[in-house]
This record gives sequence, C-alpha cells and structure tokens, in this order.
Amino acid sequence: MQQDKPVVLTIDDDPAIRLGFRSYLEDCGYVVLEADNGRAGLEVWRNNPVDLILVDLHMEELDGLSVLSEVRRQDNDLPVLVVSGGGGINDVVEALRLGANDYILKPVYDMSILLHAIEKGLERARLIRENKNYQQRLEAEVSEKTEALSSLYSRLQSVVESTKKLIGCGEINESGPMILREFGYHLKAEGGSLYEVGTDQLRCIYSLDKGHAASTLVMPLPSGTVLSQALGASEPFIIENTDCQDWPNSGWSGYSSPSCIVFPLWDRKGRIFAIITLHNPVHGSFAAHDREIGAILASYVSEALQTGAAVATMKRQEERMIQSQKLEAIGTLAGGIAHDFNNILSAIVGYTDLSLFSEELSGPLKRNLEQVKKASQRARDLVHQILSFSRLEESQESVIDIVPIVKEALKLLRASIPASITIERDVVEGIGLIKADPSRIHQVLMNLCTNAAHAMQEKGGTLRVELDKVEPNDQGFSHLGGQRCIRLRVADTGTGIPAEALARIFDPYYTTKQKGEGTGLGLAMVQGIVRGAGGAVNVESEVGRGSVFDVYFPLVETPAESVQQPVDFVMPMGNECILFVDDEETLAEMAGEMLRKLGYQVKIMTSGIDALQLIEASQEHYDLVITDQTMPNISGLDLARSIVALHPGVPIILYSGYSAAISADEAREIGIKKVLMKPLSMTLLSQTVRQILDEKKRE
Repeated sequence: MQQDKPVVLTIDDDPAIRLGFRSYLEDCGYVVLEADNGRAGLEVWRNNPVDLILVDLHMEELDGLSVLSEVRRQDNDLPVLVVSGGGGINDVVEALRLGANDYILKPVYDMSILLHAIEKGLERARLIRENKNYQQRLEAEVSEKTEALSSLYSRLQSVVESTKKLIGCGEINESGPMILREFGYHLKAEGGSLYEVGTDQLRCIYSLDKGHAASTLVMPLPSGTVLSQALGASEPFIIENTDCQDWPNSGWSGYSSPSCIVFPLWDRKGRIFAIITLHNPVHGSFAAHDREIGAILASYVSEALQTGAAVATMKRQEERMIQSQKLEAIGTLAGGIAHDFNNILSAIVGYTDLSLFSEELSGPLKRNLEQVKKASQRARDLVHQILSFSRLEESQESVIDIVPIVKEALKLLRASIPASITIERDVVEGIGLIKADPSRIHQVLMNLCTNAAHAMQEKGGTLRVELDKVEPNDQGFSHLGGQRCIRLRVADTGTGIPAEALARIFDPYYTTKQKGEGTGLGLAMVQGIVRGAGGAVNVESEVGRGSVFDVYFPLVETPAESVQQPVDFVMPMGNECILFVDDEETLAEMAGEMLRKLGYQVKIMTSGIDALQLIEASQEHYDLVITDQTMPNISGLDLARSIVALHPGVPIILYSGYSAAISADEAREIGIKKVLMKPLSMTLLSQTVRQILDEKKRE
C-alpha cells in the first residue's frame, strides 16, 4: 500500500451508488476515489496510487469488463471487485475469467458483504506482495551465499594450486623463500618470517621484509613472547594486538599493523621443526578464515619439506576434502529449495493439466499448453538430477531405448545454440537397449553438447552426434572389458582442450570458463552418471581442432515386452468421497478442481490439524485421504498415523516435494498405500486414485 489508509477506486455511472459506497467506506477508514465511467476510471487509476478497484459492469462509456481487461493487462495482482446489478451468469463467468477477485450483486443491502470482499481482496494482494518480497530476499540471500562460497572456494583452489610448487621440495634452506612468499601471497601479508627450530636456537631462513627479523634467537626464549608461544602451540593462532606482547625480545620491531598470525610446522613425530609468522596484512587485520586457509597450506608445507611423495598423498586427501565440503554445501542448498520449487512446479503442471482437460481448447493453444507441461517436466527432472548428484535422491533406472532421448535432446538443443553452429546427426535406429535413468541420459547429452557449443561460440563450427554399436573385437575398443556397448559420440570443431587441462576436466568444480559461464560440475556429473550406468567416458582433443567425447553404455539383453512403455494419457474417473489436505491453498484448490473434474466428491483442507479434528468430530465417511507431507504443526506422516488409528480401513496417499523427507519403510508401516512426488500431474493423480480405490473394493 502507498499510504496508511487503503485507497479504493469506485467506477460507477450511478452517482447514488458511488455516494453510498464512499460514505460507508470512508467511515470504515478507507480513502475513496471516484469515476463515473470506465475511461475516466482508468485515467484515475493510472495517475493515483490505488489499492483496490470497485467497478460496475454496464456503463455507457467503456464497460466494466473492458476496464478489468485493461487493468489485468498491466497489473495482475491489483484486487478488482465487480459490483453489478444487471449481469447474468455469462457476465459473472467472463468477469472471473478476466481476473476479477469477486462479483457482488447490486443492490448491496448489507454493506458488510462489500467490506468483507474488500478486506479479502486487500489481504490477498498483501500476501502476494509479501510472497514476492520473500522470493526476492531469498534469491538475494542465495546469490550472496553463493558468491561467498565461490570466493572462498577460489581461495582454497588457489592454495591447492600452490601446493604443486611444493611437491618435491628439498631442504628448508632451498625452499624457504618460495614457501614464505606463497604464505604472504595467499594471506595478503606484506611482512613475515620463516624460522627453523634447532636444539638450541631459532634460525631465520627468510624474511619478506629484509632486516626486520633477527638472524638467530637463542633458546630458551623469554616466556610470553610470540615465538615461545608458537613452540608450545597445538594449532595456528592469531594475535590481535602485538602492542601487548614483548616483541623486542623476539627480535622484531617496526610493526605497521598490530595483527599477527603464526603457523607452527610439525613433523610426523609431532615435533615443531619450523615456525612461519606473518604481519602487516594488507586489509588491516587477520581473520579466522585466514587462519584456516593458512593452516591448509601449512599442512602441505610440513609434509613437502620432509618428502615429496608424502606431499602428493596429502594433496589428494585435501582435494577430496574440499570436494566433499562443496558437494555437501550443494546438497544442503538443493534439499532446502527442492520442496518449494516442486510446489511451484505443481501449480504450473496442475493448472496446465486442468486447461488441457477442457474440450474448448483451440489447436494452437492446446499445443502451447503441452509445451508448457513438457518444459515443467524437464524442470522436475532437473531438480531430481540435482538432488541425485548431491546424493539426496536415488536415480530411477529402467531398460530404455536411447535413440528417442537423443533425438529429443537435439531438438531442444537446436533452439538454444547459435545458428552459426551446424548440428549433424548420425543415429542408428534399433541398435539395442541400455539400463539407465532416462532423465540422466538426457542430462549427459545436453551437458556434452552445451560444452561443445561453448567451444564454438566465437567462430561457429559443426557439432556432430553419433550413436552406434561397438563390438568387443572392434579395433581400438577396450573400455569395458569386452562387453558389447552402445557408443554415444559428441564431436565438435571448436577450440579444443589444452593437454594440462585434459587430465582435470572431470574433477568437480574445475572449469576453464569465465565467471558466470559455468560451475565446473557438468563433466563431473556426466562421468558420475555414466559410471553409475556401468559405462565409461573417453575424450580426445587437440587445441585448435576440436574435441571428441565417446560415452559407452553396456548393452542389456532384455525381451522387448520388459522395456518400459510410455503411459497412455488415460484419466479414469469415479464418484467416491475424497479428503485432500495441503497447507498450500493454491495447490489444494487445484487438486480439488482436478478431482472434481474426474467426478469425485472432494473436501479440501489447508491445515493438517483442522483435517484431523474434522475426521474426529465428523460422521462423514471418506473413501480416500490424500495429504501433503510437509505441513506446519503436523506432518503428513503423523496425520496419516492418526487417521489410521481412527479409521483403519481408509486408504491414504502421501505426496511431497522432497523425497528425502519421507521414509518409504515408515510410510508402509503406517499403512500409507502410495507415496507420490510433486509436481503431481492430473494423469498420474487420476490413475493412482483409481488404482487405490479399486484395490480397496477388492479387499
């Protein structure tokens, strides 16, 4: 709202009606603007902050439906209430179709009805605004956290790169200067020293600021000094204020910053053999993350100074740790958004299905809606792939024919890559079957083709996709130990991959793309999917000439009738009584409308607690209960458990936007007949409901 009092615009050609509305609404605390025809009303709306519009249906100059249509063209959220005395049912239907929030008949004898409609419309608008603001805040927070994660990872990756310089280091006298410079670079420090710890003295190997540190310090050191603390330390530490320390006795003077960070280096027996100190940080003071990053580098330095072989092992362990942390972060983020994202997709898929169910659709509109549904299904599959890659959701493998998947992916790809890139396809029909998740195979091809297109984005080129069968005795083929395979080849004429990068392209988070162009997860995901399907990936590349990726999938010998066939678009109907529970009001109303169109009697509840109280207090009998899993106050599993205790014979269907939140074993133990995942299509809903109800009749 633009001010403290809500602003209501009344558009009506009857001055008495306008006067009555104005008097009542101003007494109720509203600011009322008026217009005596539709054209004047639109002018007032465009030039004033308006929170809600009351519009008459029949006016001589620009009727109410035209006003409603124009408002909705520019603002889909502004509450518009139609108040009319001369309209029939067709006018009501048309007004609601155009986006009216309510339809009130004149004369309005009870103004409280009008007031209730206005309050409801304003509340709905408020909720919409809050939801949009929430979405914007969420997107900003995700962006901020992703940026912070990216920045931290960049520093960690830089540290890991530095360890390559440490492999095979010799004595501390030789490698000390390079080691200290690496510490200074990564922690942005202008000063610092590296001391070797001997039996009776500390010897300065190298100093970033020449002449700052004493060449030797005789032991035992005075207690309380920084280096004496370092000799007894069990971990790196930061000193916030060097003015409080006895620095002259440590051999140091002339600090330009009061912050100092210290890294003891331990050998394999736990003895401190060297100490690195850094001071004068560029940004004023050292922080905790500097200590952690420095500790990682210090662990490598300790091993590198003892043996190059130990450093190589240490490096691999550190990389696995970093990758594991990043995957865990992605998994946490993916799990957190999966439920909300699938709720959004549920509304898109559901209302698309409801629209497709109408017999009055024109051919072009029906095709458009089918494309919306297909795109929504791809979005659903993408969520599943992200969750699966994050180990939050298992893949759904089946015996499939890969040919249709390749064709569909290339059709989608053609619309998304520049026309300067030519796509060539050589796909052999009926070459055999593989066992894999279809959505993951689609993801493999899209990743490989997208990378190939990126390599040709500047000068264009040719992207060639081939699909053929490879026999065990084929020359040059030995990737899967003599198995018969289907080979998917993706070749491009792009820039190629340098030899030094070729060995790392499948590492998680490794990418040669600019910031914002890729995450480095694409090829890691490809390799994971292919290996999960029992296959292998081989790549050959030459800088300036392009790359060839060969993906091998083992053939399976399976009778044709066992291959999964597409499910027909059949929606069985019924007339049983169903209770549907979902705290998302939009989804509950949508599902209720679906079920009613299928002939069922439906009771909608948006609170699990209220639904349970209804069942406890009501004598009504429900043939089936469908409940969401994630709801406030009571979960779907707990609601199902209570319902089964009250009415053991009532079948229950549980559905959710995030499968990891549901234990299949627990659901079965409770007595839940089926667990469905969002987004819920009308076809699947109708078939599942009919199946459960028919099974109940047979019992």
